[in-house]
Amino acid sequence: MNNLNGPDSIKKGDYGYSSEGLSKASSRRDRQSSGKAPKQPRNSGRVTKNDAKKLKNSTILSMILVVIQLALSGYFVYLMMAHKWSYMPNVPDAWFIGICAALVVFLIIAFILANGKKRSTKRVGKVISILVSIALLVCIFVLPFLSLGGKSKVDENPFVVFVSATDTFGDLNKEGNERSDTNILAAVNPKTSTVTMVSVPRDYYIPVIAKSVSIDTALNSDKLTHIGLYGNGQARNNNGEKVGAAGWNYACEVHWDHGKNALMDSLKKKFKFNVDKDHYHYAQLNFTGFGKLIDELGGVDVDVEKSFSYTTYEDYGEDNGKRKRYKFKKGEMHMDGNEALTFARTRKAFADGDLQRNRNQTVVLKGVANKALSPTMLLRYNGVLNAVNDCLETDIDASSMALLQTKVSGHKGYDGWNIVSFGVIGESSRQRVLWNGQALSVVLENPTSVSYGRKLLNKTLKGTDYKTLKRLSKQYTNEQGQQ
Repeated sequence: MNNLNGPDSIKKGDYGYSSEGLSKASSRRDRQSSGKAPKQPRNSGRVTKNDAKKLKNSTILSMILVVIQLALSGYFVYLMMAHKWSYMPNVPDAWFIGICAALVVFLIIAFILANGKKRSTKRVGKVISILVSIALLVCIFVLPFLSLGGKSKVDENPFVVFVSATDTFGDLNKEGNERSDTNILAAVNPKTSTVTMVSVPRDYYIPVIAKSVSIDTALNSDKLTHIGLYGNGQARNNNGEKVGAAGWNYACEVHWDHGKNALMDSLKKKFKFNVDKDHYHYAQLNFTGFGKLIDELGGVDVDVEKSFSYTTYEDYGEDNGKRKRYKFKKGEMHMDGNEALTFARTRKAFADGDLQRNRNQTVVLKGVANKALSPTMLLRYNGVLNAVNDCLETDIDASSMALLQTKVSGHKGYDGWNIVSFGVIGESSRQRVLWNGQALSVVLENPTSVSYGRKLLNKTLKGTDYKTLKRLSKQYTNEQGQQ
């Protein structure tokens, strides 16, 4: 019998523990019973049906994201090209080219990764497409609100806009001075969501406030429509040299620098509304622009006070020699651009002529304001600006106006803008005018009516509530009818 404790009993690798004498098989069974599974053989490279299906689905999703990225890229480029950098005129062309090149590069990268043979590669492509698409969505939304053009921005502080329409066709001459056919002062108070529009007859006879016009002379007044021809108020002789008030007899004898200062300063002096120059703006359209604006808005609803008919231009886009008979029936009427402009311009069909036209212009502008200041207007913002761009001149940064609308829309209790309208009246007469020294048909000022307009404008700027303003406007209008 062998000695268990002797040297012959110890085998190689046996250190006296019973486990050391286990067979490999028993050792493997022990490991399995302890919960540790043996290593499985690696896949030999075979792709299962399930793997192929996942890869195919991943490819489809990646391509959908690439298509979305392509669509957003195309729309963003379209916006920039359509506006011709109207919001950002000082941006170099190289920036535009660089942006387009970057979009193309990202599209190529996303497309290549989307067609990769590994799911991890496709995953990277998806991430790129999603990030680029989000960035494009932000840019598309923000683009209309950007402006580097140096125009005046509006904010939630009250301001006044002088709205003017000229009697010209086609593109507006933005380097020259035009007669103003429509003259409306609009006091805007974003804090109360209220706009008060005071319209002034085109032939109103008031003093001209301009650098080259003396207020001390006997003849320093003119028809309001003529004051637009005085530009920024600086007169020059044929040599281009500046001319003072003593250097000419009649305004038509000299040239006037382009601008709106004379017209705006004359109205501010007359109505004495309390705003500084940074909160006093202008917007001028001509026949063509006014018609385009209304058509782009989808027409306007106008409350016709008196039924009438009138024959005038068939198309305000251009004077093609053709004429049309327009008919207007008392009550609410939906009008397109040509109809609304005819309604706003007609005066010979009424006994009180320019005064009735003044009232008609106010209700048309009220209809335009109701449409233009609606929240849904933001969805048509780009189209409207493009439609009237060549026929509109303004110092207002349009992007800030759109941004203001979004802010006002977010005010608690906001239910659209409240619009109050009032028309200034006067008495028909014949007076010598500063423009050419001739005696022409004018409308003499009614001091009481002007004071009514002044009160409404200033009360709006100070924050008087809409109901009070509406009541006062109705009261003042009725009192004017009794005079």
